[in-house]
Amino acid sequence: METFTTEIFDVDHTITSRSTALSYLFILIKRKYVSPSVLRSLPYVYLNYKYGRMDEKHFDRTVPELKGIKKGILESIALENFEKYILKSVYPKTEDYIKKLKDKGKKIIFASSSLDIILQPLAKHLGADDLIATQFRFENDLCTGEFVSTPVFKTEKRKKVREYAEKYNILLEHSSFYSDSIHDRPLLEAVGNPVAVNPDIRLRFLAKKRDWTILDFKK
Repeated sequence: METFTTEIFDVDHTITSRSTALSYLFILIKRKYVSPSVLRSLPYVYLNYKYGRMDEKHFDRTVPELKGIKKGILESIALENFEKYILKSVYPKTEDYIKKLKDKGKKIIFASSSLDIILQPLAKHLGADDLIATQFRFENDLCTGEFVSTPVFKTEKRKKVREYAEKYNILLEHSSFYSDSIHDRPLLEAVGNPVAVNPDIRLRFLAKKRDWTILDFKK
């Protein structure tokens, strides 16, 4: 039997019950860094995500209102977001599961389309060894309002994980990936042990068809 020593986790709705970026956005709006008008597109984005039609085109590549904001300010808002919203949204069963994996000496990696600056406090709290996520671009410690490369989503997430695996000599065929979303199908199919966690309808169907492990951390 193969041993899966690298455990890769999606975050939103796999580890947490809420969107980590959405609560961060609300704080930015409250602090008047971002206009409330950005909320107009949320129903459209949500429906596309819910029904498996989300694409890279739905991601804005720039957030011009954040241009010139100090990295430290965005990090402090991320910490506030974690302490007020994210921490209490972590599924207790997921946290216990990750702890057991770490006790067995497994390497824990988070791979998410959310921003790394948002997820860093969570990764630290859960003892993740590394984080692969979308990044803001910074110059001289100031946000440029742009992302570094393409958001880590769908095939781009698979690409980034493969690059990471090659860099650190990780065999994906000996690795696990945990996700709730059909959007993560490319990476689920790239690892030796795909695991559907709290899966949406389409992923649950695929997991049953492929005989993948299904876990429900909501109960």
